[in-house]
Amino acid sequence: MSDSAQQIKEKLDIVDFLRPYLQMTPAGKNFKASCPFHKEKTPSFMISPDRQTWHCFGCGIGGDAFAFLMRYENIDFIEALKILGEKTGVDIGRVGNTDQKQVNILYEINTAAKDFFKKQLVSDQGKPAIEYLKKRAMKGETAKEFEVGFAPDIVDSLTRYLTGSGFPIAAVEKAGLTFKTERGTYMDRFRNRIMFPLYNHFGKVVGFTGRIMPGHENENTGKYVNSPETPIFNKSKILYGLHLSKNAIRDSGCAILVEGQMDFIMAWQDGLKNMVATSGTALTVEHLKVLRRLADKLVLSFDQDEAGRLATERAIDLAGAADFSAKVMELPADLNAKDPADIAVAKPGLLKELAGRAIPAMNYYFDRYAIRNKSGDVKKNLRTVLSKIKFLASPVERAQWLKEASHLSGIQENYLLDEMENIKTVDTPVWREAESLAADPAEPLSRKEVISQRIASLVLSQKDCYAAIEPVVKYLPTSYQAILKASLAQEKPALTVEQDAILNIVSLRAGLEVMDKKAAEAELDELFRQLRRDRLREEGQNNSEAIRIAEQSGADVAGLLAEKQRIADEIRRLEVKGAKVI
Repeated sequence: MSDSAQQIKEKLDIVDFLRPYLQMTPAGKNFKASCPFHKEKTPSFMISPDRQTWHCFGCGIGGDAFAFLMRYENIDFIEALKILGEKTGVDIGRVGNTDQKQVNILYEINTAAKDFFKKQLVSDQGKPAIEYLKKRAMKGETAKEFEVGFAPDIVDSLTRYLTGSGFPIAAVEKAGLTFKTERGTYMDRFRNRIMFPLYNHFGKVVGFTGRIMPGHENENTGKYVNSPETPIFNKSKILYGLHLSKNAIRDSGCAILVEGQMDFIMAWQDGLKNMVATSGTALTVEHLKVLRRLADKLVLSFDQDEAGRLATERAIDLAGAADFSAKVMELPADLNAKDPADIAVAKPGLLKELAGRAIPAMNYYFDRYAIRNKSGDVKKNLRTVLSKIKFLASPVERAQWLKEASHLSGIQENYLLDEMENIKTVDTPVWREAESLAADPAEPLSRKEVISQRIASLVLSQKDCYAAIEPVVKYLPTSYQAILKASLAQEKPALTVEQDAILNIVSLRAGLEVMDKKAAEAELDELFRQLRRDRLREEGQNNSEAIRIAEQSGADVAGLLAEKQRIADEIRRLEVKGAKVI
């Protein structure tokens, strides 16, 4: 671990750090919460103030503050180092490595560019941009809140401003704000555009989207241009507005997804707060991984043209595979609105009502593929919808929508089930992408490890049970024997790194154990019975192999056969109901 990371860990209290992310309750000297990385009804996520670590006993993952932040916010170690450095007052720029310093300067350049664009918006050159924003009904305070700016129609105004401010031209180019021409000169990437800063999930500016000024659109100039990929900007991970809306999303358990900055900003201005928007890219698995930690419901509100409908379909498929409860927010046809921004202007307050009336995604498919009115190519349409049902992560949802499809189509459910099972999943990028949605599984523990972990955690939660089980502790793996002795000893002996890691998990698990001494002793008896029986079965397998080898070589097997009988008798004794080990 780097010196800066160690300084951060020494200054950071993990309980205080995790409190904004989790609803914690005390569990002895530890704290417990519901895991944000998988769905669970009973809290199994434990936090240790003493050891400054966390561990989930549901999905098996754990670590320190860095590990939590990296997984929760979907960021790498360097970005986590920067964030936690700012939080604790550790100067990463001075103590960090060369790579981190290069990342820091990109943040500084983007911040300086944002300030430049904001100043240009309120200059004489920015007046047409302000008039356009007013025409779109964006309020001045809203434009300030989202730090909207303007890039003047000058070849290198931003480039000259940034280099004049002391930033190296190579760093400005790496930030994606300028590019080198064939003549060797530098040109601003954004010119004559209304500028929307793009923020990471902590509110740091990492890039921009520029909307060309109305009247200047042409086939050679994109209506919207985004910053290119940089070390701090990955559009497949960034969700516009999440730094502002994540608490509202977490509180409501629902994220409303729109397509662009204007939709987000105008809906936000209209009072809809639990939203995010994609930034110049289709919805991705990485986006969904971020949202899945905050909510399990997703409402989609994309443009009403064919491109928007295709984007909606793709998002539904990915969301269903990610086990979201997905819905579609339909816009009223009578308002002639093509997107949420139009609705926010035409009828303030209506968006909240429409979000509440969003229809389940499968009902959207039933309408889109005419399952209700049975028009068009019925077989083809049914197969399309059945392929969507088949891809849902939840078996309960699959059964529910299969039944609904039978009701609407008039075809018996068993026939539809046969048809669905025969449909081969189409090998497209969407399906392949969705297959990667499952969380990275923790390496599974062996049965012996699971039993040993449970025994150790029970002993630590009921320390006066140790005297009763001490005669059979020898059946535990050596590492578990060592950590029990270390935990209960007056003078703590030194542990290996592996043993210390085991002790960390066992100590956290002890906080989950809520039982009296009698119940703990009864469970310990059963666990040691299973551990002893499993060990005897291993001995039996080894004995059988030894007999086979001895018989092949013509050696005497009488002693081995007697041992085989002893092992069998001992196993039978342990399998008798009520047999005591302790």
